Amino acid sequence: MKNLVFLLLAAGIALQNSSLQGLTKFEKRALEKQQIAKNIVFFSHEPLMFGLRRGGVPENWPERYERQHSPENIRLMAKAGWRYGRLHFYKGFGLETEMPEIRKSMEAARLMHKLGMKVSLYVGGTMFIETFYRETPEAINWEQRDQYGRPVPYLVGTQTFRHFACPNEPAYREYIKRVLKVGIDSLKADQFFFDNYFLRAEPKSCRCPRCLKAFKEFLKRRFPTPEALRARLGYSDVEYVKVNEWDEFNRPEDVVNVDDPVLQEWIRFRCETLADQCREFYTYIKSINPQISVGFNLKGLYSLNRIWYNAVYHPFFAGYCDFFCFDIDGMEQGLNPETGALVTEIRSYKLARRLDMACSDGDPGIQLAEQMAFNYQKYIPGFGYHGAGYNHYAQRVLSPLAEFFREYNDRYYTHTENVADCAVFRTWPSMAYSVWKTSIPTILAEQVLIQHKVPFDIIVDQHIDTIERYGAVILPGQESLSKENIERLVQYVRSGGTLIFTGNTADYNQWRRRRARNPLLSLMGLQRRPSVTTVRKLDKGKLVYIPEIIPGIKITPKGRWAFPSSQWVLPANHEEIYNAIARHLPGGLSIVTEAPLTTAMEILNREKSKETIIHFVNYEQGKKLAPFRVELKPQFKGRVSSVAFFSPEHDDPLKLEFTEAGGKLIFTVPEMQMYSMIVVSYTS
Repeated sequence: MKNLVFLLLAAGIALQNSSLQGLTKFEKRALEKQQIAKNIVFFSHEPLMFGLRRGGVPENWPERYERQHSPENIRLMAKAGWRYGRLHFYKGFGLETEMPEIRKSMEAARLMHKLGMKVSLYVGGTMFIETFYRETPEAINWEQRDQYGRPVPYLVGTQTFRHFACPNEPAYREYIKRVLKVGIDSLKADQFFFDNYFLRAEPKSCRCPRCLKAFKEFLKRRFPTPEALRARLGYSDVEYVKVNEWDEFNRPEDVVNVDDPVLQEWIRFRCETLADQCREFYTYIKSINPQISVGFNLKGLYSLNRIWYNAVYHPFFAGYCDFFCFDIDGMEQGLNPETGALVTEIRSYKLARRLDMACSDGDPGIQLAEQMAFNYQKYIPGFGYHGAGYNHYAQRVLSPLAEFFREYNDRYYTHTENVADCAVFRTWPSMAYSVWKTSIPTILAEQVLIQHKVPFDIIVDQHIDTIERYGAVILPGQESLSKENIERLVQYVRSGGTLIFTGNTADYNQWRRRRARNPLLSLMGLQRRPSVTTVRKLDKGKLVYIPEIIPGIKITPKGRWAFPSSQWVLPANHEEIYNAIARHLPGGLSIVTEAPLTTAMEILNREKSKETIIHFVNYEQGKKLAPFRVELKPQFKGRVSSVAFFSPEHDDPLKLEFTEAGGKLIFTVPEMQMYSMIVVSYTS
């Protein structure tokens, strides 16, 4: 009998080993972890009471909830390579109400730290009126109030038992700091993640006495003299100011352009108020322990105007946010099956890099490939790298691609700086005061750069003094520019840069007041808008005007998405736009590739190891990409010693043949599937 058992076990092992033959090491690791993960219950950031109160949870949710905290479950996570976990901490029911569940997270956090895992804690941004107001009765006075004095509830489903707190209420900020102190002292948090910190769209903006008073103080700071205020609003006393009210004849959903100066300033006030609240939490945490990572659910950069709707303007968080996540409907990355539009979060990654923030994504498939190619891995001493293959989303992906990412993460995905031949300049008044029209040429111009694989950045007003780093600056339909920004751009052109602008760019000033003459067209010696692409030299540089970015398909609004991502089809004149950029870029493009338009590319330099790293992402999922040619301008001085091709389909990198001619490095990328990485090494 013992011999029979032995033979059966041996046969099982042999069968398992034979089934692994022919697999890459990344496939084998993924299979091994998938086997372990079958018995793992992933951490949920939601407490049990929330699932039960909201409803819609599975019947076995209480059992799964208990299982996720068990030592056996956490040890299995560590065995599968987990280095990180986000625990439920504070949802908004009140510290006293949530403390029994917080204690479960305390025990889990203690074991996680013993096993070498980082602990991330979730902090919700709403007040649960049924419990929180019982343990903290004064909190009812912390609520946001709309123009009718009604509380502002959460906006998903029937969760009207959740109300938003006023961001200008000091007592609420102090309460959240008490919550954070518990997480820092009792759970030894390595990271805090703030969710639901945004403002409701009009007509649900907070009009409580605190906010209206704070708005007038804001105006005094913005326009400190009677003359400055009069120039902006028409009169010199902020006490006259009344924020507009909405009714059936004056509906926010009908607003296309914001011309009312008070409403323009109200938009900025809302954005600054939200950012100020989050800055206070960030600063408080870092003052106690600067090694704690802090992130917010800001979501990304879309054709949905979140400045107008939710008071989220990413640049206001610069310096006070280590990472943000996407977490939004309407952004299914990949090729849209109906329109063929290439839907991507690349814009979000590019803006985040320039703002010194990482992005947290990495769900299976194309999302993970995008994160690998475009994410900036911000380093926090004591915490490590954000956006790595072992962070929140990515570590739950048990695929060969994810295993490839984890193997090479520290070696090739850190200490990098992207190459950008040009930059798309998104100005505050153009993007904030146009609810949706400006987003169309902006998104489409960026789509040309993405699909034609032009190395580029996305910059905003605060980056105006860095434009010399780019060969060209692109203004796609940026209708509102300040006199100061125009002067700075003209100086840039006179010094040798190329300025490419389209449509109605610069027709308005920073307050969206129409200019008598377009200053950029005037510099070109043009009395009227030309109907064809026009180029003029200006000292050492060039001005390039493209009359229109023509949508590739008819744009059909869908709710607040006036330009849905499924319609991000390349413009009808995309070749013309690409050629205008490529031909007039001083020094030409850093890289040119024959990869199809269904791919995207990022090029980075790693100064630490004198390497150029090129990532390719194929959005035609399930279809292999045929070999294609690449021409690269060498990025470091010295001799190119090797060109290597890395892919999840190969255990080891493949050495590629290359030639050098006319100052270009030329090689062919082999057949690839969803993702590949090229590493060009140099010797002095």
